[in-house]
Amino acid sequence: MLVGWTLVGTAGFTTIEGWPALDSLYMTITTLSTVGYGEIHPLSGAGRLFASFLIIGGLGTAIYTLTRLGQTVLESELLGGIGRRRMRNQLRTLENHFIVCGFGRFAKPVTEELAHKNVSFCVIERNPVAEPHLADLGYLFLIDDATTDEALQAAGIERAQCVLALLPSDADNLYVTVAAKALNPRLRVIARAADEGGERKLLRGGATVVVTPYRLTGLRILQAATSATVLEFMDYVADRHYLEMNLGEAMVSARSPVAGTTIAGARLHSEHGVIVVAVKREGTMLFNPLPEEKLRAGDILVIMGHADQLRKTTRLLGAQPA
Repeated sequence: MLVGWTLVGTAGFTTIEGWPALDSLYMTITTLSTVGYGEIHPLSGAGRLFASFLIIGGLGTAIYTLTRLGQTVLESELLGGIGRRRMRNQLRTLENHFIVCGFGRFAKPVTEELAHKNVSFCVIERNPVAEPHLADLGYLFLIDDATTDEALQAAGIERAQCVLALLPSDADNLYVTVAAKALNPRLRVIARAADEGGERKLLRGGATVVVTPYRLTGLRILQAATSATVLEFMDYVADRHYLEMNLGEAMVSARSPVAGTTIAGARLHSEHGVIVVAVKREGTMLFNPLPEEKLRAGDILVIMGHADQLRKTTRLLGAQPA
């Protein structure tokens, strides 16, 4: 609008007074800015009326522009500060949640799945450029260095159940692992490593599980070459966009009505629609268990089914109210 008024003023003074374009532009700018240098050439009656019109319209536009600009800056600072305080308050109430360290290409699909499954989590990301994107997604987050004790404590490390160390550097992930285990020894730490050397260091540093993306990629390539249908099936299971079929795990509680019964007797498939893929017992994994396999308190079942079926089965095994 200000540019428009400048063009209108320049054209008006040139047409009405017959001034050169440069003189008309200079007169327009001094008029709109209310500098008050005076008329560079004597104005006619029509020229004075036009200058008055230009002052009213142009000055009103300038005041409106400055007001909106100030309002935008003030709202941005004020709402940003309020939003950060509200987020810090929400972080203080989190319990049994996940802490995702880093928001790079490995972390983004992880956070999508956590959000889809309504799992409580927060993200710690060092780069402030990611802040608008995290805010648009509605995630709880901290713009901070995840390798520091202060950032982990602000994210509620003492109340968390798991930390995902997904930073680009193995050294940073090792820092996160050591700091997290020192602040909460009972915590599970899942870390990303670039190679086997980093994997060994992370395991020695206290990581519960270390994932090497390049190894997994290599195995997928081999599986695609030798067992394409199996890989396709696993993609169906892993991708929530396909029929919501997921793998999950649940522990059999001593209070559960299925404790002491067989898999067939628990009727997990016939009544709840889930398939028992494996049973983990005392550190040993039993794959494809027989229907006669007896379920004991403390067993961890790997089950497959739709998301709602997994939730109901988890409640049943844990003897939690529906």
